[in-house]
Amino acid sequence: MKKNLPIIVLILLALLAAASFIVMKYNPNILVSGPAVRPASQVKATSSEIIFFYGSTCPHCLKVEQFFTDNNVEAKVKFTKDEVFGNKDNAALLGEKAASCGLNTDSIGVPFLWDGTTGKCLEGDVDVINFFKAKIGQ
Repeated sequence: MKKNLPIIVLILLALLAAASFIVMKYNPNILVSGPAVRPASQVKATSSEIIFFYGSTCPHCLKVEQFFTDNNVEAKVKFTKDEVFGNKDNAALLGEKAASCGLNTDSIGVPFLWDGTTGKCLEGDVDVINFFKAKIGQ
């Protein structure tokens, strides 16, 4: 058995190298550290956009959504709605926008609004609803 040990080790190393090659071929970014870089086609926000970030199960977000429905806000104001609980890219974008406003990204909640026209951030249903009330003239 001791005579076969170097051969067994070489075979295992060759299998490990082959497996590593296959993994790298099909997922070349596996060893890249840091935040994921999204292609430009996936980046939604421009400097003049308004983005409403919400969570699908957030009760405060539901209040804002109800305001949108009751006041036909989506037909009156151009903005993007990004769900963050189930979408990592949207959550990362929320973090970027919060950081651009100087907010601590460890404690950001939803509903959250980023106004690209002014660079301001609003957090909470009352502030977000008041923002849209002003936009629609209420």
